[in-house]
Amino acid sequence: MTALLENLINPINQWYRDSSIRAFVQWWTTELKQLVPEDYRKNIFPEAQSVYINQGDQEVPLLWRHQNHEFKPLPKDSHLQNDDWWHQLNHYIADSDVDISTTYLLAGKHAIVRNVTLPQAAIGEIDSVLAFELDKYVPFRADEAVFAWRQGPVDDGSEKVLILLAVIKKDILDNVLEAINSKGVRLSGIDINMASDEAPEPLGVNLLPTELRKKKDWSKWKLYGGLVAACFLLLSLVMYNSLENKKAKINVLNEQVELLRKDARRAKLLENQLNQTIAAANFLGNLKQKIPSRVLMIHELNEKIPQNTYLSRVIIDNERMEVVGQSDNANALVPILNESETWYEPKIVGNVRPDPRSGKEQFTIKAELQTETEAEAENDT
Repeated sequence: MTALLENLINPINQWYRDSSIRAFVQWWTTELKQLVPEDYRKNIFPEAQSVYINQGDQEVPLLWRHQNHEFKPLPKDSHLQNDDWWHQLNHYIADSDVDISTTYLLAGKHAIVRNVTLPQAAIGEIDSVLAFELDKYVPFRADEAVFAWRQGPVDDGSEKVLILLAVIKKDILDNVLEAINSKGVRLSGIDINMASDEAPEPLGVNLLPTELRKKKDWSKWKLYGGLVAACFLLLSLVMYNSLENKKAKINVLNEQVELLRKDARRAKLLENQLNQTIAAANFLGNLKQKIPSRVLMIHELNEKIPQNTYLSRVIIDNERMEVVGQSDNANALVPILNESETWYEPKIVGNVRPDPRSGKEQFTIKAELQTETEAEAENDT
């Protein structure tokens, strides 16, 4: 897993280190840090540190701490029982709160440094080009040497790229690694000291092969990644539960709305039925108020018909009344019946014929019924 991460990140780091974006990000980050008070700045944004092992011509190497673009001797811990330099170095790295890179400084006399000019098209294959043409710049074979390079400034529109090439013999590298590994120190790089032992100045290259460099500690980032993944998972679960709860509430509200709609439709049907019933009742009531009572009409006929007259048939419907009978004087019945307020305009229909058996006149009288108007109905009420 770690090797896969490094294979993915190393090309990106190389591109980022050579791009102008890095300079902008460094400037922008510096400006942002200046906004934080100095007392809090060191705790919030601790500066990266580097430790340099400068062997030089001395028997015991000097340890230098590089921070804030300044070299200072590595402070010794007097509490340590063993005063050896590698114990001091390992103890300092173990007690540090930030990552510390360890670089071995070779004396300049052990290295060959050359300025090499390459075409712009070779910018992506510099390692391959230098490995192929190394014998042009050093007096020994390529399989006997180890090289590293640093890109110089590139002018706009230029077709050439300036490369600072540093080469050492592989035997020197093997001797350094054997001496350092025997002390239990893990190196992050091997550089060339271009100044004195008292004031070191690294060249800015790394002659240590990639597979031998101190691996970056990914445990912290794995922990951070796990925490981020856990937070994302929890956030997803919370959002999913929230959505499910909202869906459940929406379904409940929809069911309640549907029940209310059914109740509203049922209430509307009941209202329509009630209105129809009321309309029917009003119709019957109005009809009863407008049409005279049959009993009262028969009673009135019985009172108005003279003693010399009898009725054989009475027909009453909603609009008219028809009376059939015999009387001594049928024509005299019309003014008598016309005095009623229940019917109006009584008239004899057809001819008045004498009955040979009774000697009376047979008649048929029709009259329109006198319907009650609304105003009269209100007055009566």
